Amino acid sequence: MAILLPSCSEQETVEPYQAISAPAVVAPVDEAPLENIYGLFVGIDKYEFSRAQLRFADFDDLRGAVGDARRFKTALHDLYGLEFDRTPRSECRSENELSTTLLDACATRDEILSALDQRIDALEAEDTLIFYFAGHGSQYRDDVNHDQDSGYNGTILPHDARNPDGSPGEIFDIELKQRKDRATAKGIYFVSIFDSCNSGTATRDGATGQARSAPVSTVAPPAEQPTQDHRPVSDTSGYWVHLAAAQDGQEAQEAISGEVGERSGVFTDALIETLRTPNMRLASFGDIIREVQLRVSKMAHSAQVPSAEGELTAALGSRAGSVVVFDARPEGDGVALAAGSLSGMTKGSRFALYTSQSDAIARENSIATAAIVSVTPTSALLALEEAPGNPLPERLFAEEIAHFFPEETLQVSNRIDGAQGQNAVAEAFARIDFADIVDNGTILITSTPGDAALARLQASDGTVFAELGDPGDPAFAGLLKAELMKIARVNQLLSLRTTSRSGDPSSDVGPVEFCIAKEGSRPGNCPAPEAGGIRQIERGDMTFVTVINRGRKPLFTYVLAIDPKNAVIQVLPRPGEIDGQLDPDRPYRRGPISFAEPGTYRFVTIASDQRIRVDALRQSGNGTRDIESCKTPLERLLCSASKGTRDPSVGAVDNWLATVSSAVVE
Repeated sequence: MAILLPSCSEQETVEPYQAISAPAVVAPVDEAPLENIYGLFVGIDKYEFSRAQLRFADFDDLRGAVGDARRFKTALHDLYGLEFDRTPRSECRSENELSTTLLDACATRDEILSALDQRIDALEAEDTLIFYFAGHGSQYRDDVNHDQDSGYNGTILPHDARNPDGSPGEIFDIELKQRKDRATAKGIYFVSIFDSCNSGTATRDGATGQARSAPVSTVAPPAEQPTQDHRPVSDTSGYWVHLAAAQDGQEAQEAISGEVGERSGVFTDALIETLRTPNMRLASFGDIIREVQLRVSKMAHSAQVPSAEGELTAALGSRAGSVVVFDARPEGDGVALAAGSLSGMTKGSRFALYTSQSDAIARENSIATAAIVSVTPTSALLALEEAPGNPLPERLFAEEIAHFFPEETLQVSNRIDGAQGQNAVAEAFARIDFADIVDNGTILITSTPGDAALARLQASDGTVFAELGDPGDPAFAGLLKAELMKIARVNQLLSLRTTSRSGDPSSDVGPVEFCIAKEGSRPGNCPAPEAGGIRQIERGDMTFVTVINRGRKPLFTYVLAIDPKNAVIQVLPRPGEIDGQLDPDRPYRRGPISFAEPGTYRFVTIASDQRIRVDALRQSGNGTRDIESCKTPLERLLCSASKGTRDPSVGAVDNWLATVSSAVVE
C-alpha cells in the first residue's frame, strides 16, 4: 500500500526562512552572498515499501531525515545568503532557479536522478552543485569492480526502493559516479553530502537513536555506462567532494531531538554547528570534516566517524578556503567587534587586527592581536594582547585566528528501570555539579541487560562506559561521579582545541603536523589516510606516532591519546622522559604502539613556546593537581580541564595551539 501524502501541486503560502536550531547569523563586514551555488536537497522519512507499509519488509521508516534536509537548506541560507527554494510543510516538492527539494513521496528514484541530471546540464564551469541526501543507505555485493576492501559498494534508498516486484529502486554508487564525472568534466564543483549509511546492519544494541541503514541489497546494479555529456567539456577543471555521516561499515544515527520533529541526524547537527563557527564558514572541506568528526564524538556517538573524500583543500564555491573578516573599532583601551554570540563568538577567542580589508584577506601587515573578554548577542569587546606602537585607526578589520570553545555541562538521562532505582540515581546526582539530568541526554544511565536492578553508564549510541552496580549501594554515588568526571575531563580537554590557521603570521607557534601510521612508514612522509579520510588501524597492528614542527621557532610538543572508554594516555613525551624543544622541520616519533580496544581514538597535539606539565591530563579516577600549582595561563587551562571544568580567570592564551586528530581501530 502506497503512502498517501498531499499532492505536490497544492498551493500554500510560503513562510520566510527561519533558523530552526539557532538564531540567525550576523554577516561579516562587506560580505556579499556566495554566488553560483545551486542545490538538490532530498530528505526521506516515509518509504513506500518499509515495514510501516509491508509487514514482511526489512527496514523501518525514519523520523528525522525530512527535518534535516529542511534545516540544512535553512542553514545555508542563513550563513551564505543563498535564496534556495522554500518548501511548504504540506508539500513534498519545491524548486526555484537555484535549487530543488524532494521530500518523502516526491523523492523517487526517477525524480532524484532526473533532478540531478537537469541541474548538471544547466550549470556552467565554476558553478557549485550541492547534493544533500538524508535517508536510508545500504550496500550491494560488488563482484565486478572490486573497488572496496569489504567487497560491498554503497547505495542510497529513494522513496520507492525495495519494491517486492524486484524493479530497480535504489540508486547505486556507480550511477552517482557517472554524474559526478560528467559534472567535473564540465568544470562544475560537485559537493555531495549524505546523512545515511551503508552498514547493512540494525541499530546497535542499547542505542536510543535509529540507524539510517537497510540490509544489504540483493538487486544487481545497472551496467556502468561511459560518461556522456550533452555539452562541450570545459577547459576549467571542476572538483568533487563527498562528505558522509559515517565510515563504510558504520551506522549514521538519528538522535532524539526536542527542536526538530522527533529526531535529527547526528551528522547534520554537527555539520550545521561547525559551519556556524566564525572561521569555519569559508574553511576548506578538510578543516570542516575534522571539526565535524570531533563534534559527533563529543555528542556521545564515538562509534560513528564521519568521512570525506575528494578535493578536501577546496571550499564551498572555490578551490581554496577563504578569510572571514569582521568590522571593528577602538573602544577605550580595547576594541569593539561588530559580531557577538549570535555569530558564534566566544570569550577567549583571538583575532588579528588590520587597517584594511585587503590586508586582512591577504593576511599581511597585522597591527595587533586581541582576545574577546566579554560578549553580547550582537557585539564583543576585545582586549589588546600588547599595546600597539601607534594609535589605532577609527576603523579596523578583524579575522579570528583561534577559536575557544565554551564549557559544556554533561547532559545525562536517567533511564534505569523502576522508581527505586531512579530515585537512587537522582539522589546521587544531587552531589554532582558538572552534569544535569535531562530527558534526551547524550549520556544514559540504564539498567544492565539481564538484571534490571543494576545500573550501566553508556552513550546514546550504545557504547558502554562503565557498569555501575546497584544504585542502592553506598559506593554508587562516588562511582557514578568518578565515571562522569572522566567524560567531563575529556570534553574539556577537547574544548581547549584551537582553530588557528596554518602559517598564522601573528603567532610564532605552529603549525604542527601529526601522523599515526603503521610500522614501516617514514618520518616526514605520512601515508595518505584510507578511504573516508581517516586512518584505519587493525587491532594489534604496530603503529608509530610522529609530530613535526612546521613553525618558525622551537616548540615544546605533547601528544595525548583518548581511547573509546575515555582513558587519557600520554604518548609524547614518553612518561618519565624530559621534554625538550622540537626544532623547526624536525620529527619527534614514538613507537611501536598497538591498540587493544577497538573503536575511535582521538589524539590531542599541544604545542607551546613554554614547557607545561602535560601529566596533569592523564586520566585517573580522582582529581589531579592542585590548580594553585599551575602557574602559566596555559597550565591553568590544562589543569582545570583535568578536573572537568574551565578556569574562568583565563581569557586569551598566546603562543600555543591544540589540535585533534582521529583514528579508527577495527
